[in-house]
Amino acid sequence: MDDEIKKPSFLVYYDNEVVVLRLPDKEAGKLFKSLFPYGREEIKPDFEKSPALAMAFDILSMAIDRDKERYVKRCEKNRENIKKRWTETGKQSNTNVYGGKQSNTKHTDKDMDKDKDMERDKDMERDKDMERDSNINYQQIADMYNDTCVSFPRLTKLSDSRKRAIKARLNQYSVEDFRKLFTMAEESSFLKGQNARNWSANFDWLIKDSNMAKVLDGNYADRKGGDTTGTRNQSRTAAADFYEQFLGAGDGN
Repeated sequence: MDDEIKKPSFLVYYDNEVVVLRLPDKEAGKLFKSLFPYGREEIKPDFEKSPALAMAFDILSMAIDRDKERYVKRCEKNRENIKKRWTETGKQSNTNVYGGKQSNTKHTDKDMDKDKDMERDKDMERDKDMERDSNINYQQIADMYNDTCVSFPRLTKLSDSRKRAIKARLNQYSVEDFRKLFTMAEESSFLKGQNARNWSANFDWLIKDSNMAKVLDGNYADRKGGDTTGTRNQSRTAAADFYEQFLGAGDGN
């Protein structure tokens, strides 16, 4: 990583919750403390005596590494854009002195008008985003979950990340789809903890894009009449979800 580019923070994803919760409180504290020196200076802790702690650190550190890489690429791209903009601005400001006359400024004026149009379009888009945000009833979704998913952990706070996830899903689904999602989740024995790992879903898991699609597709629906096909499908789907969580894939949106 470029020494001049230092990421001022690191992220811990909700997908990693299952890893951390399996650790005793003392080891979880050691894990959390180890993330700061690693995120800042890439200093790895010595967890060889605790395989579970070492595995948990490897999972979280991989997510930190991916975030660093994306951050560096974004910074480098911004630098290139700024450099390019300065170069273009310098070219526009140059005058061709010949016979005491300045070059024609028509193209420069056109460029300035184009920049103004782009800024105006950006302002209009921001206004539209603000208007869309004001029309989203986040509390309605939260209340719908709490009223329907009574067997799941209760949602007590609508954080910014949860609002972003709700907003992202509403670009594809309707409020009625959310109602159907929560109803199907409450009717699923598997999602409520009746599985080999005693694992149960929560609000953040349900509104993740891939998980919401799988629940609405009926992947976690209880099967009747002694058909074991549904149980096998649930086990395969759950195993894929489990390994995805351990790899730290995604940001929850």
